[in-house]
Amino acid sequence: MDCIFCKIARGEAPAWKVYEDEDFMVILDKYPASYGHLLVIPKAHYASVVDAPMEVVEKSFRVAAEFAKLWARLGAPGVNIMTNAGREAGQIIFHYHVHVIPRWGNNLLWHGREEIREEVAKEIVERLKKALGR
Repeated sequence: MDCIFCKIARGEAPAWKVYEDEDFMVILDKYPASYGHLLVIPKAHYASVVDAPMEVVEKSFRVAAEFAKLWARLGAPGVNIMTNAGREAGQIIFHYHVHVIPRWGNNLLWHGREEIREEVAKEIVERLKKALGR
């Protein structure tokens, strides 16, 4: 399978990981809509929320909610939690994932156009890991 998220889960492709357990990983979005845009990704492959078992969907949203609460504690005045199912809904990578997008102002983009810079990614990962106590 040539799925980038599967490759990341297997350690075959790089990503800025913030959190990982046996079933999920949380990484920085490569093209963030805002500072701290995260993706909650199951390690098992499901094309979208429509295909994922309910227990996977439930856990992914629990993890997403924890990171939304963390961003709120760190000062984000708003946070979006969302997923896309199908090309017509804006899905680009066909491996189920949930976006956690902290909002810092009036920017309501759903996806950025520029790749995250290494120094910003390092800063965010360190900030979140410190807030998680890791």
